[in-house]
Amino acid sequence: MTALPTWDEQMEALKGVADHLLATWRPDDASEAEVQDMNKLALSILACGYLCHVYTDARRPVFMPLWNYACNQGGPDPDYVYLNAEVDGSGVYELVGRRGTVRFVEITQSAPGMMKSLKGVERQMKFHAITHDLDDLTLAEDGSFRVVLSAERPEGHDGDWWPLNPEAGKLLMRKCACDWNTEIDAQVAINRLDDAGEDMSPAEIARRFSELGDWIKGMIDFDMELVRYYREHHGINVLLRSQWIQQGGGLATKQAYYDGIHEIGDDEALIVEFPVPTECHYWQILVADDRFSTVDWVNRQSSLNDVQARVDADGRFRGVVSKRDPGVHNWLDKADWPWGILQARFYRANEYPEATVTKVPVAEVRDHLPADTPVLTPQERAAQLRHRRTGAQFRRIW
Repeated sequence: MTALPTWDEQMEALKGVADHLLATWRPDDASEAEVQDMNKLALSILACGYLCHVYTDARRPVFMPLWNYACNQGGPDPDYVYLNAEVDGSGVYELVGRRGTVRFVEITQSAPGMMKSLKGVERQMKFHAITHDLDDLTLAEDGSFRVVLSAERPEGHDGDWWPLNPEAGKLLMRKCACDWNTEIDAQVAINRLDDAGEDMSPAEIARRFSELGDWIKGMIDFDMELVRYYREHHGINVLLRSQWIQQGGGLATKQAYYDGIHEIGDDEALIVEFPVPTECHYWQILVADDRFSTVDWVNRQSSLNDVQARVDADGRFRGVVSKRDPGVHNWLDKADWPWGILQARFYRANEYPEATVTKVPVAEVRDHLPADTPVLTPQERAAQLRHRRTGAQFRRIW
């Protein structure tokens, strides 16, 4: 019998991941503070890998936290709670729970395996992803539901059923809330019905543990390549329909993504403007840093959605991206990052508008906004941020 790796051997395999992150992101001029920030990012991806690759088990599945403000990779949408469960496409599963009052809850079947790079993800995109909506189920008066997932409808089952792709390896759940402080998150549990499950074998645990280095490197390579793709193909200080995600990432069949790079000085601002669609189930805009981690949305107003934003009387959204507070409601705080990602999405809209981005001095922002744009005082900003911080903590991310 082959000896399983020791703790020290497993740790040795992880030693190079932070160096790989620095070498991929900023090989020559990273400051001491940036090195520590990169170490923290690598640690967060490691934590995500433990939850979603080592702990998870298709025989005893549980929806585990995927991306959130602590595991902040790939530009998470602050309005989403992302959860991941491993499944076996040949298995029979049930989802049970309560719908809650959030805007929507969708569960997408995806291919097994880890992220490796943009090319690796493009290969996964060939997998026929199926997205299900809890609102398509039979909901009881209290919002409770039960649905079976399997390749074929079980004999004698006359309740809700979703077909499971035999090649599926994961279920990705997105729970979207716009009013973080009042909406009630859905409760969803998953059980396997055709296999009682056994404890994961020591060899299987060791194998998954040994793959954590590749998990971290894959996420790093994906994020860095995607940021560079946007910079090269979308341009600077623009917000354009996505040329990559729209190929199949996210909720591409129902949702239009817009992406670009923001790059401005500390005394400059970007005014982002678009007409809000007359019919749109959900829309949102966010700012992320140059490695595609969404700027801290618990402590900063780095995103706005259709509940949080102020729409002007002419039906247009006008947001201001800047480091300095411009004193307007629709401020998008980019923090100290000199450049990064600007992203918006429109979900189930009747039209997908063109967005304009205008660079102006922060001191002149109000000259480029409607005359009736209200001024937000420091006291009002503090109350806005406190309300936001409270709501972010109310979301059930763990």
